[in-house]
Parts: sequence; structure tokens; C-alpha cells
Amino acid sequence: MSDNSSSEDELPDLVREAGEGARAASEDDDLSSSEDEFEECKVKDEDQDDEEENYINSSMPALDLFSKKTFPTAEECISYCKDVHGLDLSVLKKRHNMDFFSFIRFVNYVRTELPSPGFVMSLSSASKWEDAKFMKPVIPDDPILMYNFEDDDQACIEEEEENGDYEIDISRDLNDQIENPALAARAQSQVLAADGGPLRREGSLSKEPIQEELEERIRLLQKELEEKQTELINCQQDMIKMREAAQNLFCGIEESTRQKLGTMSVSEQKTVEEDQGYFQSYAHYSIHHEMLSDTVRTQSYRDALLHNKETIKGSKVLDIGCGTGILSMFAAEAGAEKVVGVDCSDIIYQAMDIVRENKLTEKVELVKGRLEETKLPVEKFNYIISEWMGYFLLYEGMLDSVIAARDKLLAEGGMILPNRCTISMVALSDPARYSRLISFWENVYGYKMTCMRNPILEEANVEIVPGEAVASAPATVLDLDINTCTVEDTEFKASFDLAMTKDCDVTAIVGYFDIFFDLPNGVMFSTGPEASPTHWKQTVFYLPKPMAIKQGDVIKCKIVCKRMKSDARALKVSLTVNDLVLKYTVD
Repeated sequence: MSDNSSSEDELPDLVREAGEGARAASEDDDLSSSEDEFEECKVKDEDQDDEEENYINSSMPALDLFSKKTFPTAEECISYCKDVHGLDLSVLKKRHNMDFFSFIRFVNYVRTELPSPGFVMSLSSASKWEDAKFMKPVIPDDPILMYNFEDDDQACIEEEEENGDYEIDISRDLNDQIENPALAARAQSQVLAADGGPLRREGSLSKEPIQEELEERIRLLQKELEEKQTELINCQQDMIKMREAAQNLFCGIEESTRQKLGTMSVSEQKTVEEDQGYFQSYAHYSIHHEMLSDTVRTQSYRDALLHNKETIKGSKVLDIGCGTGILSMFAAEAGAEKVVGVDCSDIIYQAMDIVRENKLTEKVELVKGRLEETKLPVEKFNYIISEWMGYFLLYEGMLDSVIAARDKLLAEGGMILPNRCTISMVALSDPARYSRLISFWENVYGYKMTCMRNPILEEANVEIVPGEAVASAPATVLDLDINTCTVEDTEFKASFDLAMTKDCDVTAIVGYFDIFFDLPNGVMFSTGPEASPTHWKQTVFYLPKPMAIKQGDVIKCKIVCKRMKSDARALKVSLTVNDLVLKYTVD
């Protein structure tokens, strides 16, 4: 055996010499070998029966991985996942070196964690489903787990061979030798033994020299592995230092960019993956039940469209953040020629079913994705409709997407609906509520807990304010024309006066917004405390202590509203009340 031969060449030579020794075995050994072959054939027949049973089970109705759809067979379900959701198993297999067991863990991970197809396809490693807990089926007798994974894998290999792309990967065998040296040595010793005893043919290699040579090889491989691990640790430490330096540099560039370019949109600050938590918050039915149950909100949009059919008739309408598709269906009912709904949340799949259920597929087409990065089937729209408003109007930053769509997709003479909105402020006098929420901490079963007041005073509270507690006339601090405003307009400051309407103790300043559809048959609604309640409620900024005021007095105020650097969808608000400066967050 040559010293210049690689370890990959040596192992086959040893196996060849072991085979020569095995051919010199006795007739008893031959008989034993024949019996082993019989047992092996028997096992293969049993395995074939198991495979046939699995194939039959995989033909049972299968639940889609990303929706509530069911399919007659697992094969049709897998095909649907590829064609509709874009989940390409062949790509995942090649990228993550998936075997049958990792496929099982992958399926149960998807059924448990409910990730989006795009998120799954974007992953660079299989770490998300490596946990052994995903070996337990989420659905008993899940047909997807019976899917003929190996045959599908072989088909992919044959296709790669036809395309000349087939590659042989020996890394797993080498890794096994490096990580499991004892196992490699034991496997080699088994090759050199027949029926439990060492080979005794004259002239064959003895067990001891081979064992010693293997152990030496393993020792060298282990040493090499340790050196590589040391290099890896050093590289990781260098990467941490580089990342810290890059973050410091980026923070400086970001601040400089903000000063030069003004307010950055949410899509410029966050990737889809980084914003996945926001989109997934709209995937659950409960939030849509709450919004659809808000009759002030939903009926106002319906009236704006259905009471202006002559205006909407024959137009092309874009629905941004379509959710369940309710606004898209209103537009179709109003006579729109084509309606396109866009949503990055997985609720879009239920919306597709809703549109089909109401036989509106010829008019309404739904597309999944973030609007700024999604190609739509229509180039220009006559109307862009969206229910983008958040708490205190601007929370969530969804107006950014509406502005981006307007600048890119709105046809000349087109219109945004709603087209105008305002933010107003009023003084609040609600001592009972103040006592329950703020003064409560001054005496809790005889103990002072005043430090607990700070989180409440620093964070704006979203609640329904009783109309009779309003203590001043309203003052408008922001008026946005959605057809012309920019992202910079969503950060604002304004001075305003609150004229008191009664003698009282002012406990908070309250913010709310009004929405306008300036169409031939105009529609508007208010989220103010003296209007019918909505799911937006009102945004309450509590004062550190009540302020005694007389009727006719005027409170001099100033507001500054900006986006938080740590979260582009959240807000920070500074309120000046008679020279008292207070700071709040809306998140």
C-alpha cells in the first residue's frame, strides 16, 4: 500500500483484500452465507411490502401545508404547494441535504410553527426543524409523511443527470470518519472479519497493522479538525468585531441619511423577513373579526363605494392590505372592471377562498407579497383603496405603502380612498379612571408602589374615552391630503390651544382622527370620543398629576410626533402642556 495514496483509495483496497480472504472461506461459511442471503431477500420483500403500504397511505386525503385545503392524494398536495405556494421540495433537498427523516421533521415544523412559504424558501439552513420534537406527527396518519420521498428524490437526480448537473457529494462519508472515528474503525474491522471471527487466510493482512494504520489516520484527521475549529473560532471573533464596527458605521450613515433624505419609509428600513412578525399578526382570524365587526369602519368604506357606483363603474381598483378581501368585493359590487388585492400576510389564502365562494374570481384577483416588491397584473389603477390607519392614525406606518403605490401605480386623474384625514386633540377630565390606573400605585394594600406609574405615564394608552369626560373644544394638529402627501409628512409638529369648556381637573390629553371620502356622495367617519366607538378607540396621554382648570381657560400646547429609530412602525410623541414637557411612545 503506497504512502502517497489518499485515505479514500486505501479503504477500497482493504475491502478488496478482505474480499479475497472471504473467498477462501470453508463450505460451512458458504452455507452460512447462503442462509444470510435468504434472510436478506426475506427482509427486502418485507421492506417492499412496507413501501407498498406507505404508498397506499400516501394516497389518503392530504391537508395543504399552508392553508386549509385538502387533496385526494399527498402527491397532488405536494404539487399544489409547488405550483401555488412556490414551495419547491427539490430545491430544499439539494440546499439542506434532506433525507427522509429531515423531511418528516420539516413537515411537522411547518404544521406546528405555520411559517409562510416564502419564509421557508428563504432559509439558508435546516436549523428551524432540526429539533427531534418535530419527529412527532402533528396530524395522526398524516399522508404527507407517507409521501414517496425517495422516489421523488431519485426523479430529481435523474433529471439532473439528463441536464448534466449531477454532482457526487462524498462529504457525508468524510464527516462520518472525522466525527465518529470509533465507528469508522469498527466498520473497518467488521469488513476484515467473517462470521464473527478474524480472517485467517495465509498471506492476508493481519488485523493489528490495519487497526494501527486506521487509528493513525483518525488521529491525524482529528488533529486537522481541531486546527480547523480553532481557525473557525478566530474567524467568528473577527466577524463579531467587524459587525460591531459596521453597526457603528451604519448608525452614523443612517443618521446622516435621515438628515439628508428626511424620513425613510418602512420598506426602506425593514426587509420582508425582518417585518414578518408584523405581517403574521394579521394572519389570525381574530383581528379580522374585530375589524369586520367595527360597523363604523366597514360600513363607511362600503357606502363610499356603493353610493358612488357611477364613479366606480368600469374602473380599475387596487386594494392594499386587502385582508379578507371585503373592500375588493365592495369595489367589484360597485361596478369596477378589475380589482387587484395585495396582502403580505397568509390571510390572503383565506381571502382567495372567500372570493371564489362569492363567485367574484372574474373581477377580483388577489396577490401575495409586500406591495413595494410585488409585480401586479395591472400597470395603472383609477382608484387605490386601503384601510391603512393605525392607532393615533399613523401607528404601523402602512400609509408608506399607499404613498408608494400612488406614486407608481395611480393613473392620471386617479384618486386615493380615503383621500383625506386629520388628527385632533382634546383635554380629558376623568378622575375616576385616573385614580384606578395612575393613583392606584400610591397605596397598594398599605404599600407605596409609585415606581409602577412610570411605564403607564410613558406609554400612550389606547382606550375608549367617555364623551362626557371631554373638557375642551378639539384642536386639529395634522391635516393630510393622501393624494399629495409624502412620507416626510407623517412626522410632524404643531402648536395648538385647548379652550376649556368647564371647570375641572384635566387628567390627560386625548388624540383621535377623522377620515374623509370626498366623492360625489361624500362619506366621513370619526374616531373621536363623542362619536360611535371604533376598534381604533382613542389614544390617551396621561398627565403626571391632574391640572385644575376653569371654564374659559386656554391650555397652551405643542406636539412633536416622530417615528422610533428602533421600530419604524412605532411612534414617539412629545407633548408640551403649559411649559410642562412630557414624552410618550405609541407602540
